[in-house]
Amino acid sequence: MRIENQNENPGGTGWRPVELGRVAVVAVLLGAIGCSGGGSSQPSGPAPSPAPTFSGINVDYAPESRCSDDNWSTTNPVACNPQLAFTSCTPSVLSSCAANCQACFNSDLSTISSLKVGTITIYQPNYYILTAAQSAGIKVILGLYNDSVAGLAASSTLTNCTYGGQPFPYCGTNYANALFGGACGNVTPWPPATFCESSSNNPNATYVAALNSSAGEFLQNGTVVGIQLGNEILGQVSAATISTAAQNLRTALNAAGFSKIKIIVSLIEGQAAMFCSNSAPPAGVDYIADHVYCSAGSSGGVASLPPVWPSGSNPAQTCWIQVQSVFATDQQSCGTANVFLGETGYNTGCPSVYGQQQVSNEQSFISQMVTATCQNQVSGPLAPFLFEFGDVCPAGGCLAGCPSEPQEGNGYFGIYFTQGYLTKGPLTQKFTTLPSLTCP
Repeated sequence: MRIENQNENPGGTGWRPVELGRVAVVAVLLGAIGCSGGGSSQPSGPAPSPAPTFSGINVDYAPESRCSDDNWSTTNPVACNPQLAFTSCTPSVLSSCAANCQACFNSDLSTISSLKVGTITIYQPNYYILTAAQSAGIKVILGLYNDSVAGLAASSTLTNCTYGGQPFPYCGTNYANALFGGACGNVTPWPPATFCESSSNNPNATYVAALNSSAGEFLQNGTVVGIQLGNEILGQVSAATISTAAQNLRTALNAAGFSKIKIIVSLIEGQAAMFCSNSAPPAGVDYIADHVYCSAGSSGGVASLPPVWPSGSNPAQTCWIQVQSVFATDQQSCGTANVFLGETGYNTGCPSVYGQQQVSNEQSFISQMVTATCQNQVSGPLAPFLFEFGDVCPAGGCLAGCPSEPQEGNGYFGIYFTQGYLTKGPLTQKFTTLPSLTCP
C-alpha cells in the first residue's frame, strides 16, 4: 500500500502516493511469526508449512505520519532517521537529533506493544524503529528501497548501484553485505555511530546504518524477522529481476549465517497468477505477501483515489468477505502454504468530509478480521497484517480520502492518528473503544 520516494536522502523514509492497496513488495522473513511474535524459524524450502494457529493479527507501520518534522509542509513527509552521530539537539526537532527521533519511536512502539501486536512491517530502513522494537520485544519485517531490488539483482562486479536514490558503490551480493555491515560511501563495514561525510577519497558518502553490528545486532538477535525489498515492484521490474535479486540475497544471507531467513515477494491482489507457476513462487522466493483491499465494482474501492465503499446494510462485512475470497484465489496460484495476507484494511476517508460516518465500519472490519484469524479461517505461514497503525493524510484531506484533494498520503486506514493530523505530536485514538487485535 505504501509507496516510497526514491529521490531522498536514505537517512529517512518517504513515499509518493498512488492508488492505495496496490503494492508489490519483496520481503525476507525469519520463520513463521504470528501476531504474538511466536513461532520458531523454519528451514528454507519451496513449500514451508503454515502456522497451525495464530494468536491475533499483525500491523503495518508507516512512520512518516508520526515521527516527521514535515507537518505536511510538503506532499512527501519523511520519517526521522538521522545519523546516530547527530547528538546536537534542538527541542522538538527530530530529523537532526538522534535522541529526539529515538524518543518518538520509543513512544509508538510502546503503544504497539500495549496492543499485544508481536510483528510489524516497516517499508524502508530505520535504525531507530529497530532499536525501539527491540526494546519493546516486537519483531520487524524490514523494508528496503525499490532500487535495492535492482542493486541486488546486478552483478557483484559493478559499482554503480543506488540506495534510496543515492550513489551506492555496491551491487549484487556486495550490496547485501553492505546493508548488513553498514556503509559510508566506499567504506564498509561502517560503525553506525561513527559520523559519515564525503571527502576527496570518498566523494559520494551515502550513509547506511548497519543491520547487524556490535551496536545493534538486529539480524542476529531476531528483532528483524524479515527484510522487504522494494514496494509495488512487480510491473516496475520484471519477475526475472526480482528472482535474481532474491537469489543473490539468499547467497549473502547464507554466507552471513542467516540461512533461515525467508525471501518474500508481496503482490497486488490478482498478480499471483502472473508471478507464480505450478503453485509455487519463482526461484529464490519463499513466500508471497498478498495485499488485498475490497472494491465496489468498477467504480473503485476503499484503496482507490478517491476511495469508494461497499454499499448495503453491512459494508464492513461485505468488504471482509471479498478480501477473503480474493486472498483464497491468490493462495491457489502460489500455494496456500506460501502466501499470507500482507496488507488489508478499511479507509474511513477524510474527516472533514465524512466525519465519523465510516469509523464504525472500520472497527467492524478489524473485529471481523481478528475473529476470522482466531478461528483459523485465514491460513498461511504468517498471521494477517492490518494496514495500518496510524492515518497518513493531513487534516484538510487528501485524494486517498476524498475527491478534489491533493494526491498525497496513504489515506485514513489507521487505528490512531496524530493530533491535528500532523506528522508529529500526541497520538490520538480513532475509536471510542479500541478493537482487540488478539484472540480471546
